[in-house]
Amino acid sequence: MAHRADNPFGPIRILTPQNVMLLLGGVGLYFGAVAHQAPLIALGLAMLSMPMLSLWRASRVLKSIRVTRKHHPRAFEEQVVPVQLRLANISGDPCSMLVVEDDFPPSSAHRLGMLVPETLSTGGAVELSFAPTCTHKRGLYMLGPVRIKATDPLGWFTREVIIEHFTSIVVYPNSVDLTQSDLLGEGTLRHVGMESHRRAGFGEEFMGVRDYRPGDPLRLVHWRSSARHQRLMVKEFEEQITTRVSVYLDLGRRGLVGVGDQTSVEYAIKAAAAIGKRTVELGHELELFAVGEKVDHLPPGMGTGHLLGFLDRLAFIKPSGESGFPMVVLDLANRMPRGSTAVILAGATTIELEHYELVLEVYRRLRIRPIFVLIDDRAFLKVFGEQETAHAKAMKIEVLTRELAVRGASVRVIRRARTIADALLGGLEVEAMSLS
Repeated sequence: MAHRADNPFGPIRILTPQNVMLLLGGVGLYFGAVAHQAPLIALGLAMLSMPMLSLWRASRVLKSIRVTRKHHPRAFEEQVVPVQLRLANISGDPCSMLVVEDDFPPSSAHRLGMLVPETLSTGGAVELSFAPTCTHKRGLYMLGPVRIKATDPLGWFTREVIIEHFTSIVVYPNSVDLTQSDLLGEGTLRHVGMESHRRAGFGEEFMGVRDYRPGDPLRLVHWRSSARHQRLMVKEFEEQITTRVSVYLDLGRRGLVGVGDQTSVEYAIKAAAAIGKRTVELGHELELFAVGEKVDHLPPGMGTGHLLGFLDRLAFIKPSGESGFPMVVLDLANRMPRGSTAVILAGATTIELEHYELVLEVYRRLRIRPIFVLIDDRAFLKVFGEQETAHAKAMKIEVLTRELAVRGASVRVIRRARTIADALLGGLEVEAMSLS
C-alpha cells in the first residue's frame, strides 16, 4: 500500500488482484519470450488478457443500460414524492452488482442511491423506487442525470456512466388545510357560484312588484299597483350576485422582508395557496392578482383544473420592483362583481390605512366582503435599509387590525413561527378579528 502527497482520498492500493494478475502475466510473457517457452508465453498472454477483457465487459454493459423515470409532475413543499426508475438491459450480457444514483434537487438529500440486488439479465429490466421529500421551496426543478456504476464479474474493475435523462417537477407552496377554518365561510351568500337574487332596487331585469317593507326606498314605490291594491307596493328586480373570491397578493419590493423561505412574501404565498384551495373546495370562483412591478392576473374560474393553474402561478411568481399595491386594489375594486370576496395579502407595515379608506367604501357599496391577511413582518430580517425606518413609522399591528375591523373588514394575522404550518394555522385560526 502506498501514499501519494497530492491524493486527498487517502492511500492507493497496489496489491490488488488485477495488478497482481497483470504483474504475473507480464513476468510470464517476458521469461517465456527470453526462454523461448511457448506455454509460458501463452500463460502470460492469458493472464494479461483476463483483466483487459473484464474491464472491457464492465464498460460495454453500462453503455447498454436504458433508463426511464416516472413521478408525478407536481408536488407540494414538504410532500413525499414517489419516484420509480426503470433500468433495461439491451446488451448481450447479464450484469450484476449495479449501483444506481439519481438526482432529486427539491430535496436536501438530493442524491438518491440504491444497490440493485438481483442480476439484470439480457433483455431484462428492474424497477427501483425512491420516496424523497420536497424540502426545498416552491419552483421548477429538473431531476437527473442518472449515474450507474457496474463491477465486472471478477470484482476487479468498476466503471461509471452518466445517463443524461431528465424530467421536471413543479413544487407548489405548502398548502395548509383550512377545512376547519371559517376564514371564507360561505362567502357573502348561502350558496356558491353565480346566483339570481330578487330584491328591491335597480337590477338587471324587472321581476314584478311586492309589498312594501320598512327600509325600502320610496322612489321604488309602484304607485299604480299601490293604488290598485290599496297598500304600498314596490318594484322588484333580479340581480346577478357571485361568490367569487379575488386574491390580491403584494409582491412589491417594500414588502419583501427576510431571507430564503423565511420571508414575509413566502408566508403570504403559502397563505394564498391555502385560501385558493379552500375556495375551490367550497365551489366559489377563484381569481388572482399578483401585484409586483407588473400585475399577473389569473382570470376567475372554478374546479380542480383552475386550482392547478392558480398554484402554477404561485410556484413561479417572485417579488419585483415597486408594486403600487393599494392603487391597484382601488382601481380593481369597482370592477369586482357584487357579493364577491376580496382577500388582500400583504405585510402589515406596508398597509397605510388612508390608502384603503376608499377601497373599503367601494366594498361596502357593492356588498363585497373584505378579508385582510396581514403578515407580521417586523419579526423578519430586514433586507433593505429603508425598511427599518418604514417599520418604525408604521402603525402597530394591534391598532391596524382594530381600525380595519371597525371599517367592516375581517382581519387575520400571520406571525412568524417555528414552522410555516404553525404560522398559518395559528394566524388564520386564532388571530381572526372582525368587529363589523
